[in-house]
Amino acid sequence: MSIEGKRVSLTTLAKLLNKDPRKGWENLFVNRVCSPENVQNPCVVVISERKHLEELKTLPTLLVAKNGLLPPELKEKTNTLEVENPRLALALIMKEIYPQNHPNGISPKATLGKGVKIGKGVFIGDFTYIGNNVTLEDNVKIYPGCYIGDYTFIGEGTVIYPNVVIFPNTVIGKKVKIYPGAVIGREGFGFVTYRGKHIKIHHAGIVVIEDNAEIGANSCIDRALLEQTTIGEDTKIDNLVQVGHNCHLGRGVILVGQVGLSGSVKVGEYSILAGQVGVADHIKIGREVIVTAKSGVTKDLQDRKVYGAILPAMEWSKWKRIYTLLLKLPELFQKIRRSSK
Repeated sequence: MSIEGKRVSLTTLAKLLNKDPRKGWENLFVNRVCSPENVQNPCVVVISERKHLEELKTLPTLLVAKNGLLPPELKEKTNTLEVENPRLALALIMKEIYPQNHPNGISPKATLGKGVKIGKGVFIGDFTYIGNNVTLEDNVKIYPGCYIGDYTFIGEGTVIYPNVVIFPNTVIGKKVKIYPGAVIGREGFGFVTYRGKHIKIHHAGIVVIEDNAEIGANSCIDRALLEQTTIGEDTKIDNLVQVGHNCHLGRGVILVGQVGLSGSVKVGEYSILAGQVGVADHIKIGREVIVTAKSGVTKDLQDRKVYGAILPAMEWSKWKRIYTLLLKLPELFQKIRRSSK
């Protein structure tokens, strides 16, 4: 069941998608976005494949479809718009019908340290702790239960959702979103073993998160040993991701859930690491690289290539037989070489 949102005219949506509205559309309104199989009018439905047409049991108030997908008879039955990129159209329509509204004001239950600088339109929720000499630019929103360490800078329009921990000296750009449970700037995982003991190496570096980045729920970004861990502009990090100390992510990188980056990894612009990818330390991944799910990266990867090494699940007894043969491969290879001479 879709949620009811803001009431928007079809004329507004057409202009939003750079399309000419039909006559009378200024008097037609929708207040929700629906899936093809669950139309609840007045609503808009966005489709990108022919199979979605078959799922339509009821025609929506507005049907947005990929160019060339709609038959002429359907265009006569309802209001339609054709677009080149349906996913982009969906993103724009969702933002219009379901705008995100954040509160203003500082809770009396929040704790503010000395020398805190607070801009206009800032929200600080209950039981949030703001350390000394923190700067919050205009329209920063910090939801309840957050910890913001000393000397942290948070740029204009950034939203920090509940129970986020941001360690001291972190730098966060404009319009960043940090989702619940994320931890930014904890010490990197670095130890030296001496006489049977693991001795912690203190990390004195920082984390810098650039403009328009997003950090998913319960993700962790470790601060650098001496300099900075960098999350590039417009980079998007999913839930449950680990970014180790001294890592550098370029602009527009996407890290999907459960990706793990060891220390000092560099990821080039617009690269995508799919779910559960693990990257060894000091690896350099080029720009516009794709690494498929569950892959392990142990060497540098070149620009604009797709990498992956995945072993699908199989019956356990079959895998044990295969593994037994794998262990014998060197011996079998030598036998083949001797017999071929």
